[in-house]
Amino acid sequence: MPTARVNSLDLFYQVQGNLQGPPVLFIAGLGGDHRSWERIAALLAGTYRCITFDNRDAGQSGRASSFYTIKDMAQDAAGLLHSLSVSQAHVVGYSMGGAIAQELALSFPTLVSRLALIATYTSGDPRGTAIFEGLGQLRKRLSREEYSRIVVPWLYTAQEYQTPGFVEEALRRALDDPLYQEQDAYERQSRATTTFYSQDRLHQIACPTLLVFGEEDIMTPLRFARRLNDGIHQSRLVVLAGAGHGLLHSRWTEVGSLIQGFLGEPG
Repeated sequence: MPTARVNSLDLFYQVQGNLQGPPVLFIAGLGGDHRSWERIAALLAGTYRCITFDNRDAGQSGRASSFYTIKDMAQDAAGLLHSLSVSQAHVVGYSMGGAIAQELALSFPTLVSRLALIATYTSGDPRGTAIFEGLGQLRKRLSREEYSRIVVPWLYTAQEYQTPGFVEEALRRALDDPLYQEQDAYERQSRATTTFYSQDRLHQIACPTLLVFGEEDIMTPLRFARRLNDGIHQSRLVVLAGAGHGLLHSRWTEVGSLIQGFLGEPG
């Protein structure tokens, strides 16, 4: 099991694809891990050196002993790249991973060549914090199946619910997950998520940036997309009609193709 010792934690990672190609670092969202990117990384593997990993407190990476920030998690990502002798990479982040990717581009600008931010946000706000705290309380009190059945409608849209077997498959993945995150680890990641703030620093992100959002995302709604697009000078926004927050699963072919095209652009 490949791990890198970073900030006193062991981070699990995988490297696949063209080992001589440009490196791409993929950063997962709250409670997610390297498996979130399996299909998209496979799509890019012919051209790129695809690096996926488990954030602290998720998957097969080490668990923290106290609360931390998104900046701490960005330092983890930078440390992983350093351990792999990567001086610059394209960076792709989803949801909380998009916040980590923003912080990586802000705190370590020379590390990031191109930035792709998927269904992410610029700051915690009272509504978002209430949602995450409420879901955290439900997660603590309910069985995994009960909790999963409550969360899935927050991730997928009415259109996606009409796809035969789609919801059942999403529930099966959640219930069969051998790396289901422990409650205390979830709460630490959730606090890092809700205390993040980048809105007044977005103008400092100088690299070309792709923004991909679901039109019907109720977890990271389009107001965040507009803030990111207004604040990052070299940004481009793509909105996927009929998609929600779970677009990495429901619309992965489109998301992967958008990332592939963006990373392949000259300059």
